[in-house]
Amino acid sequence: MVHFAEMTDEERLARLERKAAEIRKMLFGILLMSKDAWKDNLSQRREGLEIMEAVEKAEELFTEGTPHDSLKRLEHTIDIINQRAKSIFDLMVYISENKKHD
Repeated sequence: MVHFAEMTDEERLARLERKAAEIRKMLFGILLMSKDAWKDNLSQRREGLEIMEAVEKAEELFTEGTPHDSLKRLEHTIDIINQRAKSIFDLMVYISENKKHD
């Protein structure tokens, strides 16, 4: 197995793209499961509905085609990861705060 330090820049970038794509897919799964598990709680308050809307927008994000520029593909994938992670964080904060009140 080739060590990361021994790879060419193109090989390293391709490896990072694959890892980013895996993370993007896992976050998508987490969003789906979280929304499904908490949809009743979310739908009871205006703030919850806003969180649900943000989660749904993050779910809808996708990778645009296949640009020939690897760096642009990676940047776009990281943007999706960032938005999905923010949605998950906001969802968990909302659930945590509202569990205290129940």
